[in-house]
Amino acid sequence: STDVNITIMFNQNVLIVKENEQIEGEELLSNQLVEIGCPKSQIIACAGLPYHIDRTEAYEAMLFLTENMDHSSILVLQLHHDFPQTPIIIITNTIPSAQIIPDGADDWLLKSWLEPFLLKKTIQLARHRRENMNCYMNIFKENPSPMYIYEVGSYRFLDVNTTALKQYGYTKSEFLQLTAKDIRPESELEEFYKVNKDLPPDYLNAGIWMHTRKNKEIFYVHIFTHRIMFAGKACKLVMALDIDEDVKTELAIKQKAAEVESILESITDAFYTVNKNWEFTYINKSFERILNRTREELLGKVLWEAFPEAAGLDYYSQYYKAVNEKVSVHFEEFYPFPPLWLSVNAYPTHTGLAVYLMDITDQKNYQQKIEKQNRQFKEIAWVQAHQIRGPVSNLMGLVDLFNIEQHNDPENLELLARIKHTAIQMDESIKEIVYLTQKLES
Repeated sequence: STDVNITIMFNQNVLIVKENEQIEGEELLSNQLVEIGCPKSQIIACAGLPYHIDRTEAYEAMLFLTENMDHSSILVLQLHHDFPQTPIIIITNTIPSAQIIPDGADDWLLKSWLEPFLLKKTIQLARHRRENMNCYMNIFKENPSPMYIYEVGSYRFLDVNTTALKQYGYTKSEFLQLTAKDIRPESELEEFYKVNKDLPPDYLNAGIWMHTRKNKEIFYVHIFTHRIMFAGKACKLVMALDIDEDVKTELAIKQKAAEVESILESITDAFYTVNKNWEFTYINKSFERILNRTREELLGKVLWEAFPEAAGLDYYSQYYKAVNEKVSVHFEEFYPFPPLWLSVNAYPTHTGLAVYLMDITDQKNYQQKIEKQNRQFKEIAWVQAHQIRGPVSNLMGLVDLFNIEQHNDPENLELLARIKHTAIQMDESIKEIVYLTQKLES
C-alpha cells in the first residue's frame, strides 16, 4: 500500500456520504484515500438526508457508503442531481440484485474488496467514465436538435435536452415525470406501441409522427432513434425534429393540388398535360368524353403516337412553338377522329405543356351556315342590283317616250311591245329572287 506507483493526484476534495450515521467504514475508506494520494484535509464526510455541505463545491469523487445498494436509489439520485459532474461510487456490504446499480451511480465496490490499489483504479475509471459521460451529456444537453432519452418497456423519460424542453413547453422536472406516451395524441399510440415492439437495436429513421406540446397543440416531428444503455438501463435516444411548418405547407400544397384537380375534373373543357417527352401525365374527364379515349389507355403514352393524325395538322407546329419559344398559343383546328373542330389553348410549363381543348364543332357549323347565307344574300343583292335595275331603267325610259296625247300614234304600239318585253324580264328576275330567298330560308 506504500508503493509510490499507487499515488494519484487529487485536485479537488473527495466526499464520503454515509447512508446514515450507523453505517461503518468511513475511517477505513479515509485511510485508503490518504494512501493513494488524497490529503486528509481534502476528505469531507456527511451522513443521510438532508446533508449539510456546500453544493457549489466541485468534488473529485463521491464515495457512498451503504449496507444494501438496492435500497439506496433515492439518495443516490439526489446526490447525482445535486452534483451532476461528480462520479459516484457505491461502497456496499451486499452484492446488488442482477448487479444493476442505481440511476446516477457510476460504479460500485464491496466493502470486503476495499484495498488501496482497487480503490485507486475504481476512482480513476469512474472519473474517466464521468468525464466522458459529462462530455457526452454536454453534447446531448446543448444540442440544437431536440433530444430525449426514454427507457425501453416503461417508456419513462430519463433525460431531455434544453432544445426539446423549449419545443414541448415543459420544465425539466415536469418532462421527467412523463413517459414517451404522454407527448403523443391518442390516435398515434397504437402505432407507437407497434413500432417500439419491432424497433431494431441500431439507428433508425422512424419517419414522421404527430406529437403534442404542453399546451395540447399537435405538431409534426421527424423521429430518429438509437438504442443506448443509460443509467444501467436499456433506453432509446430520440431526436425529434420539428417539421410542422414543412409538413403543413406540403399538406396545403397537396390540398390545393386536389382542389385544382377537382376543378379540372369538373370543367367542360378538355384538359391534359404532357411532359418534355410528350408523354401524357394528366387527362380530365372532359378529354375522355370529347376525344372518346380513356386515361387508362393514354397516360404514359406519347401524344403523337396516340394521336398520329395530329402530327400532320396545326397541332404539331403550334405545340412545338409553345415549348421551344416558351409562349402560349391559341388556334382552331379540325380533327378527323372523331370529326370535330377544336379551339386550342396551350401553355408551356416547367415540366412540359398544358393544353385546354374546347369542342367548337356546333359553333363552326353555325358559322359555316351563316357564311353560306351571307353568300346567298350577296347573290340576291346582285340580282336586285343588276338584273332588275336594268329593266326598271328601260321601263322608265319607255314610259317617257309614250305619246299620251295621241293614243293612236303608231310608235305607241312599238313602245307597248317593248314595255311588255321589259316587264317579262322583270318578272323572271323577281321569280329568281323569290327562289333564292326560299332556298335561303330552307
